[in-house]
Amino acid sequence: FKIIFQAPRFDGAGKKITNAKFISVELNGITIHSNVEVPLPTGGPIEKNETAKGPLMIQGDHGPVAFRNIRYKLLREVKPTISTINYKIFHGRFKVINDFANQKPLLTGTSPELSCEVVDVEDAYAAIYSGSLQIPEDGNYGFSLAYTGGGRLTINGKTIIERQSTDAWPMDKGTAELKAGTYPFEIFNYKDAGWMPPRLGFFVKADGAKEVALHAYNSYPPNDNPPSSILLNPTRSPRLLRAFVDFKGDQKRRLTHTIGVGEPSGINYVYDLKSGNLVCVWFGGFVDATPMWNDRGDGSFKPIGAAEFTFQNQPLAYLKNAGDAFPVVANEDEYTGKGYEIEEGTGRPIFKYVYRGLQVTSKITPDAGSKFITHEITLKERGTEPHLSYKLGEGKNIVPMPDGSFAIDDKRYYIKVHSGVTVVRQVGDLQELVASFDSASLKYSIIW
Repeated sequence: FKIIFQAPRFDGAGKKITNAKFISVELNGITIHSNVEVPLPTGGPIEKNETAKGPLMIQGDHGPVAFRNIRYKLLREVKPTISTINYKIFHGRFKVINDFANQKPLLTGTSPELSCEVVDVEDAYAAIYSGSLQIPEDGNYGFSLAYTGGGRLTINGKTIIERQSTDAWPMDKGTAELKAGTYPFEIFNYKDAGWMPPRLGFFVKADGAKEVALHAYNSYPPNDNPPSSILLNPTRSPRLLRAFVDFKGDQKRRLTHTIGVGEPSGINYVYDLKSGNLVCVWFGGFVDATPMWNDRGDGSFKPIGAAEFTFQNQPLAYLKNAGDAFPVVANEDEYTGKGYEIEEGTGRPIFKYVYRGLQVTSKITPDAGSKFITHEITLKERGTEPHLSYKLGEGKNIVPMPDGSFAIDDKRYYIKVHSGVTVVRQVGDLQELVASFDSASLKYSIIW
């Protein structure tokens, strides 16, 4: 969860003048509440009087529940504003901003709010918005510009954001160190993509403050036509789905040869066929395939729930020296994926690959109580070449526990090794848990 909460406000006599409000609530990266007023205290409160400040408390009296990694930050009230909004409208199929920036506009005017609704056509247009930006205090300010097509933001003549495109749909960001005062700003926007509606959003955020929208609501509304979610869950047997996966939700770290496996018991994981690696695990629902199957799709799915990601390396490698790194990307001359076969009786996949002549199988199974997952790696012919190692996990810190397991990243998850000699080593800013592969098999569990 990521929650931005605004407490109720009171006048000098103590009378409430503004209800409490959830500015936004995100669950697993998806906004589920936006600007929701809270007129009353929670049900069954310790006290019924509302105050402008109070302790952060958790009400959990409806069954067992666990919380961890709770962080909070008090946000200051810093509200930049804009005024004196002028606009110029151009018609045409412009490729870059300079195609229209110095032309005579077809339409000009003023507007009480910054809004793309002043544009008189849906496509093949350009617009230049200008006005005054009032900055209430000295500081570093972050700016976000959301639009369709291409865009540019300048403040006091300096370019803060720029993208030359006819059909982008971005939320571009930039920063500027500003003194308190009034600055001229300009926003350039053009679009030549009939399948995309006009959109324009302008946001600003001071350090330590919440973000402020400076545009009219209708200029950048929430998605007014969201697709119905395409959710997949296993029934009586495991369910498999080949798709792309964004490592830790980062599209720049997209994995393209992954397969998701969902168990009827609610244990799920993603396996990277390109490196032979168990990429992430999670409990609950299986996957949201909407990004892959809605409209043209982008080939990816998302885990339904809070996935615990491991690492991106090829985990099996010969390391001749203690400081040698595991391959970030599998070398095709050394590694060949062989797909998987379905285990008779269970319906679970058994993954196969060849690494430097070693025939490797990976079998991943939940425990009998469906509380953790066990990964067993087996070599058909181990051979005698020394220094074969297997990476089990990585994190900023890895701590051995009294029961023999290892806690990863302040107990984000645990690794229990059932065979093989392990060592924790420092590699750059991270620690790695590495097992020596001295026999024909290696077995460990991930507990989270």
